[in-house]
Amino acid sequence: MIFNPLIRKIRFLRRNPFQDRHGHLLIFCCHHKVGTSWFKNILTAIGGEFGLPFVRDDQARIREPRSIFFQYHSQVDLAALPKYRGAHIIRDPRDLVVSGYYYHLWTNEEWAVTPIRDLPADMERLWSLLPVKDIKHLSYQQYLQSLSKEDGMLAEMRRASTADLREIFDWDYSNPDFFEFKYETIMQNEEDVLRQLFHHYGFKDAAIERAVEVARQFSFERRAQRKAGEVDNKSHLRSGKLQQWKTEFNEKHKVYFKSLHGKDLISTRQKVICKCNEVILR
Repeated sequence: MIFNPLIRKIRFLRRNPFQDRHGHLLIFCCHHKVGTSWFKNILTAIGGEFGLPFVRDDQARIREPRSIFFQYHSQVDLAALPKYRGAHIIRDPRDLVVSGYYYHLWTNEEWAVTPIRDLPADMERLWSLLPVKDIKHLSYQQYLQSLSKEDGMLAEMRRASTADLREIFDWDYSNPDFFEFKYETIMQNEEDVLRQLFHHYGFKDAAIERAVEVARQFSFERRAQRKAGEVDNKSHLRSGKLQQWKTEFNEKHKVYFKSLHGKDLISTRQKVICKCNEVILR
């Protein structure tokens, strides 16, 4: 990442990746446990390569219209932004639950290890399906650790249902300025999807290939030092395996998830099928 504005400007002038020489804002929206660290690393490196400022999470920190804006939770006020091209990644919500459960058992993220009573007051609203009043003395991590795997997976399902999953289900998939793609698709065909992404961003052909080359160093196998599908329960890159829910969910999990989100799955599939040219959730 380039911190010196003068060096960054010189690098942009020499390496301008845009077909339109003036460029524009690049937005990348994702969700918790949907490739966040992976794409943060890729886009930070892309910003450094081409002299584009990288801004994470806080939209108010965008100072230049020709920047990269990365939003973990897809919470963006598009009307307040200059000319942009965006991208949005989603994942099968059932796999998001599985990944979140294992991650929250060991993560040191502040919100997960802080007693619930000390978290912002709106947590009770966000986690309305959890017995918040009875577990206020515990952190969310301690609560998960106190449960069996079956009950812990159900607890993660309840937490995500009123927070992370709602962001996926409520997203506007009709915006033509956004490239919509799936975690499952890029895990199966990484470089082709990245080329489509950088083409959508308006990069020149040579810049697309350079961007893919830069991104290659952050592939799952290079970062995890193991193949996708090989499990490490205490790694941020736990598995990379697709459709984990089919082996991790028992019948109780499947029935409960369907009762919570059966209609959401159908609705989301209908919204994205024309954007991704394939069924998102099967």
